[in-house]
Amino acid sequence: ISGTLGYSRVISDNLAPDSGNRLTCLPAELGQCVSLTVLQAHHNRLAELPAALGALPRLQGLYLQSNRLGGSLAALRQRVLRHLPLQNLALGANAFDLAEASELASELSGSAARAVTSSGHSGAARIGLGWNRGTPPAALRDVLTDRLATTDHFFEPMAAGVRGDVLLVAFAAQGPGMQQWAAPCAAARAAGVAVDALFLADPSNSYYLQDPAGGWGGVRYFERLIRAHTAGYARVLLVGSSMGGTAALLHAHLGHRAVSFGPRVDLDLTHGAHVPAEPRRACTARVRHALAVMRARGGRAAVHVGAGNAVDMMQARLVAHAPGLDLHEHDTFHHNVPMFLEREGLLVPLLKRELLALLQG
Repeated sequence: ISGTLGYSRVISDNLAPDSGNRLTCLPAELGQCVSLTVLQAHHNRLAELPAALGALPRLQGLYLQSNRLGGSLAALRQRVLRHLPLQNLALGANAFDLAEASELASELSGSAARAVTSSGHSGAARIGLGWNRGTPPAALRDVLTDRLATTDHFFEPMAAGVRGDVLLVAFAAQGPGMQQWAAPCAAARAAGVAVDALFLADPSNSYYLQDPAGGWGGVRYFERLIRAHTAGYARVLLVGSSMGGTAALLHAHLGHRAVSFGPRVDLDLTHGAHVPAEPRRACTARVRHALAVMRARGGRAAVHVGAGNAVDMMQARLVAHAPGLDLHEHDTFHHNVPMFLEREGLLVPLLKRELLALLQG
């Protein structure tokens, strides 16, 4: 939760470090926290939201993945969501009826979905709905863009019916569960590289460790999904940042090169409290095994991290000596290294170099 909250005991008394969060309700008093801008209550046991949330005039981010929320999206929109100036709405891995997905994506045009507030203001809201129940309307079926998601993956060939020279497997970072890496991929294509892309997102926001059924078989689930698309490609590049960077390393053995920005390798150290003990503590070993298999097959990996970010450096050092892995430290304290590199004009050239190394390898 970001902002001032005077009811912390309601939250802290329902946290268990080895079994995930246990909140069954959010206090109506949250509606009095008028300065609240971000509310993260994912991986709890919430079955409904208090109408008082609709009184938060500055709430821009609402993250509710992996709860027990269900029923009518239309009713939720009418009762709570339409009153909020949301920019990010994460409802993945719940029990909503996706037949009503258009209620939250009322102005769908190409890759953009817009949520309209009661004040009439139309703001670009990013809406994640993957891993819910039912079937979305035809126009919203199997959608994974940077604005709307009703699924966890989207395959985009460079040209229909023609296999590209390289398959880019792009994992999204934490957030509502949207598509990422589309712009760098498009830039590489514009430069003449025949790149097909498999875009992946984790609707549950759990380091790609959870599966659509709510269990913790995500590594196997996403591995099967990736293998189904990599078959037939002689060159596969995996890329991701933060949570997506973790996934790129977890599945490094499925590619020929992996590029990971600011990955979380040991979830016991940071950001993994909502993940049960067994999958959380197995993450580091799985990463190291995947890197060893990749190297044995002649592949290489690269980890990029901000040299001024102590947490990221600590995580990167856990794999810094893995055979075939190159550690690159950048002059920034930001966790979002791709954003830093993009602002410096370095991200697309970096991706092009990785693709060129694959093509020449």
